[in-house]
Amino acid sequence: MVKNRLHLLNRALIFIALFYFISDLSWTQSENIHSRGIWILRDGLYSPASIDSALTFAANSGFDKVFVQVRSRGDALYESNYVKKNDKVQVDFDPLAYMIELGHELDLEIHIWFNTYLLWSARKPPTDSNHIYFTKNQWTEANHFGKMDWRIDISHPPSPDWEGIYLSPIHPEVNPYIIMLINEIMENYSIDGVHLDYLRYQDDFYGYNPTGCKIFKDKYGLDPIDITRGIISTRFGWTQTEVDSINSLWSSFKKEHITDLLSDLRYEIDNHFPGIKLSAAVKPNIITAENRWAQDWVNWIDNGLLDFAVPMNYYKENKDFLADLFLMKSTISVSNLSNVMIGVATYNQVANSTAEKIILARKNGFYSICVFSYNSHMNNLDWFYPVIDAFDLPLNQD
Repeated sequence: MVKNRLHLLNRALIFIALFYFISDLSWTQSENIHSRGIWILRDGLYSPASIDSALTFAANSGFDKVFVQVRSRGDALYESNYVKKNDKVQVDFDPLAYMIELGHELDLEIHIWFNTYLLWSARKPPTDSNHIYFTKNQWTEANHFGKMDWRIDISHPPSPDWEGIYLSPIHPEVNPYIIMLINEIMENYSIDGVHLDYLRYQDDFYGYNPTGCKIFKDKYGLDPIDITRGIISTRFGWTQTEVDSINSLWSSFKKEHITDLLSDLRYEIDNHFPGIKLSAAVKPNIITAENRWAQDWVNWIDNGLLDFAVPMNYYKENKDFLADLFLMKSTISVSNLSNVMIGVATYNQVANSTAEKIILARKNGFYSICVFSYNSHMNNLDWFYPVIDAFDLPLNQD
């Protein structure tokens, strides 16, 4: 087994040598990993036995941060006065409390992984009649035709790429609701971090919730749907400067509402829960993250709204993985590179390929890395051996 593991790692190192001339870092500058994280999805956290397996694996493998999915589809893996506990969890069991107690015994940081705006994605509606899918349907997203998510026949999604029902960042009641849910967790549990996922719109043709659009129209005298339809155009007497300015105004409006959520949460943490780290899983290409999904995550870091961002650089091909790494290096200030934790995938490639990407990240000055996910191979943990080796840490086995 050891010989095989060394062979796999040597193959990765040989591959890295091919990129020697396209990196401005010498081998002697490659440092040890500063932080190692792993995402653990909800289906590995329903019972004490499954939590024992996941967290023990994380600790024995040298990870220091675990991102545990305690809110996935408008539910809870914790005790809440506002949200129903996941149906797969026993009524008298509190998964998050158990994770925190065990995790801290194992010297792990427990970061709650919280699906922010994504609300539902199954092909059948929730069974809980009090789920906000039913009670707050006016909070849901709408596309550029004005069709709201709650009106979609989820048994027949509109496209293969459709992700599900989203809450709308521009509806004025949505962000306060999310802050309330996270505050409840921070008040009642000794967590180490809050990790926000789906902190974005589903795509650039979403973000047209009627209530939010009315607020924009009342403020600026322009209907966002008209902007998208091209009615605000030089064909109808507008100058190109005016068209560009109006499009920018609407784009900024959408982005600001997501940034406002982070700003409000940052305030809560700094003033009431100091020491809790705030992070977000973000799209890895800085340009499309901002322009397509309204994730202005470089500025979030620059302005101190995030303690760190985790770009989900899940590409299978190394050239694609490297392309976004290079864009980050060319855009993010050197002083803020330490606030970036590179996400690498395990679900779509062989273990050695994931290991190569960890080494590529280290080679290019990124020393915090997170693996997605434990669940991909939780029934065959030997799969992770080359990945763990790539962190340059020994596998701690009893």
